[in-house]
Amino acid sequence: MTVETPPAGNPSLAGNGHGDRGVPAEPLCRVDPVALALRGMAAELRARGVEAREDGVSGLVDAGPTSRPQRALLRPHRGDLWWWMRWPLQDGVPPALSGVPLSPVTRTSDAARRIVRALSVTTRDG
Repeated sequence: MTVETPPAGNPSLAGNGHGDRGVPAEPLCRVDPVALALRGMAAELRARGVEAREDGVSGLVDAGPTSRPQRALLRPHRGDLWWWMRWPLQDGVPPALSGVPLSPVTRTSDAARRIVRALSVTTRDG
């Protein structure tokens, strides 16, 4: 096999960070899909008028007042990543029953709508 290289001084070897036509090449960056999903959920909730706080370490977004937040968590469900809604543990309620799956991670707006609805119910009841 013969491999030919362009002559010295050729712009393709210069390593100047520019792609075709002198336009800077896009830097190689890796996007963390969980962080992206959390930011998307927080943005969706804020767009609906709800205070939202992201926690990338735990993979959750707290929605609503800090005293009684609804938690949106990213957790596996049915072989995919889903949004789950969790609320503070209550006496007599097993931890396994303290949350419900809302929607696949790709349907953030559906999950946000359900969280906003849950917040409106807890605000009226509380």
